[in-house]
Amino acid sequence: MKGNKVQKFMQLGGQEVAVELDMRDERTRKLGAQLLLTEVLEYVIKGLQVTPIIKGTKVEDPNDVQFEVNGEPDAVEMLDGLADVAYTMYWNALAFGLPLEEGFDLVCDNNLEKFVQLEGWTSAPGPVEQGKWDCGEGAEWPEEVAHVEVIKIDEEHFAVGKDSTGKVRKPVSFRSVQLSHLVAGGN
Repeated sequence: MKGNKVQKFMQLGGQEVAVELDMRDERTRKLGAQLLLTEVLEYVIKGLQVTPIIKGTKVEDPNDVQFEVNGEPDAVEMLDGLADVAYTMYWNALAFGLPLEEGFDLVCDNNLEKFVQLEGWTSAPGPVEQGKWDCGEGAEWPEEVAHVEVIKIDEEHFAVGKDSTGKVRKPVSFRSVQLSHLVAGGN
């Protein structure tokens, strides 16, 4: 797996790509926790059909978990934890015969479709006032979008919608990735 498409996603999302160790602010740390844990819970709850129970409470929706910062991050524990997540991710793919690399590539391409490419955009990059969120392309955004901005990457312009936490949100036209062909014939 390569991270170049993830890096492009982050750049389009206006998220800083660190070139050296940087513990960042609390908001970014909470977003990192939310993104990682909700995807793991989606795999557990929707994929494996296993409901986690935390202190007697069932977690049936990955987005039901809330996050708060309790102290300063530990870089060694962060690296160890992410390496363990990657290891167990590969373990699950191998144990269940899932084509992880192919699925990852398709998901990366699909995630880049969360940005509306703006052909012929002549205005400067930056925030777009709410009445002009369609950016002349007919783009529509779900109600959880709090702001839209235009980002320029490699001479191309893209409209990006984000919610109040800074998470990139899909335009209404977004279609989920199709992975069924990768597991066709499986049981």
